[in-house]
Amino acid sequence: MAFQTWQIGLDIQNKQLCALGIQRRRAGWQLRHWWRQPLPSDTLKNGVLQLSTTQQVLLRQWRKQLPQRISLRVGLPPQLALQRPLTLPNQTLREPELSRYVHAAARRIFPIEPDALALDYRPFEVDEKRLCVTAARRTVIAQWLEPLRQAGLSPDVFELTSTALAIVAGAAGLPTGGVMVHRLSDGWLWHQQGGEETLGGSCDDIADFSTLRQRYFPQADSVWFSAADETAAPADTRLFSPLALLSHKQPPLPQHENAFTLALGLALRREDC
Repeated sequence: MAFQTWQIGLDIQNKQLCALGIQRRRAGWQLRHWWRQPLPSDTLKNGVLQLSTTQQVLLRQWRKQLPQRISLRVGLPPQLALQRPLTLPNQTLREPELSRYVHAAARRIFPIEPDALALDYRPFEVDEKRLCVTAARRTVIAQWLEPLRQAGLSPDVFELTSTALAIVAGAAGLPTGGVMVHRLSDGWLWHQQGGEETLGGSCDDIADFSTLRQRYFPQADSVWFSAADETAAPADTRLFSPLALLSHKQPPLPQHENAFTLALGLALRREDC
């Protein structure tokens, strides 16, 4: 049954929406669907999705194009969440004990009452005795959910777009120390392949790539670049082609595939256990 389900990443930003649907095949991933639409520049306010008639019409029309059986993963701006490392005790914890341990620890690692938070957690890839715990306010999640539900869409998961970029970087085989940069219409995301901690971030106060590079990753030997618009790759960077990670694809393909970098990362996200 899993092979019949489309995994769909939905990346909603100011000025545009990108969605990408993929399906697992024995020899890799197949591109089943892509969709890109312009949106107003105030679609997100302080990172929160705003309800609008135009947006609802678009999303309802889009839902009609999709099969009934989908796994929808929606991107959240990284400024809406907090992430903290959490060391596990020596004894092995399994669910539901692990969940209870994380929720109890949330009282000391986050400055917000745990009942007000939606929590997610996963082990660090190189150290399974430590978790990366992500927390977002339940009210914020509800504000994102409402416009989607009104359009008939039920997300299986919300994921940070910064994590989606890291997923793409890993799938592309970025070398240790390499950097993946994605230019948004109103900011930047970047990820540097490295050790157990996530190296990367986001910002909206830098206008040009050279300033971003000098401030955050001046020693990087290799940088891969993609952008939400038709921005050309800066000098000394490599233009990233997200669709190159898919084994099966047929025309028509999007003219500007860079815009789908985050949507692909969301679609490639592993299922929660």
